[in-house]
Amino acid sequence: MPNPEDFTDTCYDAVIVLANLMDADGNLNDETRARVDAAIEVIETGQAPLLVTCGWAYRDDSDIRIADAMRRYAVERRHVDASRVVAETTSRDTVGDAVFTRRNLSATFGGPRILVATSRYHAARTLEIFTFVYGSSFHIDVVGAGDPATAAQLASEARSLDAFRATFSGVTRGDTDAIFERLRERHPFYNGDVYPKV
Repeated sequence: MPNPEDFTDTCYDAVIVLANLMDADGNLNDETRARVDAAIEVIETGQAPLLVTCGWAYRDDSDIRIADAMRRYAVERRHVDASRVVAETTSRDTVGDAVFTRRNLSATFGGPRILVATSRYHAARTLEIFTFVYGSSFHIDVVGAGDPATAAQLASEARSLDAFRATFSGVTRGDTDAIFERLRERHPFYNGDVYPKV
């Protein structure tokens, strides 16, 4: 899976970074920091003008949204210009990251070339999900941070990808409205089964 340096000759309109975990005070875990750092490396080389962080207030013991925690880390710890970092705070998982950045932010990207930063073990599933949700009018690349995937991680990713494919079976790639409605109807993180319905 590519590393940030593999993209130094490619320009993007936005870099979207996906969250992993944080503590109750909004301190990012190592995996989330590595993802944000990979995205910032692309920003710092001048290959993209905009960093988008994703994620909701998922912890029962904190009202901090992880997208805001990642934005704070980028601005305060890594000194990225605050005007270049946008938080998308609706999403609850990778599918939501794709759906809500596409619905809520893609019109502001200024172009169709998107780089998504996540962990290496998560990169292949991320690419399939974002390519499906964004559709053929966008070009999606994924950069993976951290260690190579373990067998257990790959097995878990395969199960999650099977669930994604089953959930969105019959929906046309890139059909934003149909994808959103299917998310609300069948995805347990968004249809009310696990968390409040969107």
